[in-house]
Amino acid sequence: MKFSMHQFVKAVVGIVADNHAAGTVNGPAIDRKGFEEALVVVNSGTNGTGGTVDIKIQESDASGSGFADITDAAFAQITEANDNTVYVGRLNLVGRKRYLRVVATVGTAACYLGVDVILGAAKELPVSQVNAAAFSV
Repeated sequence: MKFSMHQFVKAVVGIVADNHAAGTVNGPAIDRKGFEEALVVVNSGTNGTGGTVDIKIQESDASGSGFADITDAAFAQITEANDNTVYVGRLNLVGRKRYLRVVATVGTAACYLGVDVILGAAKELPVSQVNAAAFSV
């Protein structure tokens, strides 16, 4: 039986794409049960004047509380000098807690950004998506 790529991975929102004001943006809890790897994809838009973005990944045993930083799971700071691009980080989820969360700290000025998390190395195939594939050509 042949599987399509969308049957091997699951895409979820880490942080909704928006022009985020200065402050902390906590993404939703992501249930990574059944997956052994994750790609965290940051879509950086334009930073406001002097704006900075620091993005890290946290984990917890519960979906609503107890999140703590994952050591070394952070992106280099995004500034006006390196915005308007895509950044990717990889997480080995073996032995990790069940829930992940993306946290962005926006400094000084509002910045456009969004983060998606691609869960992969599924223990069971095919993977069911949050939404059906929009197209399959």
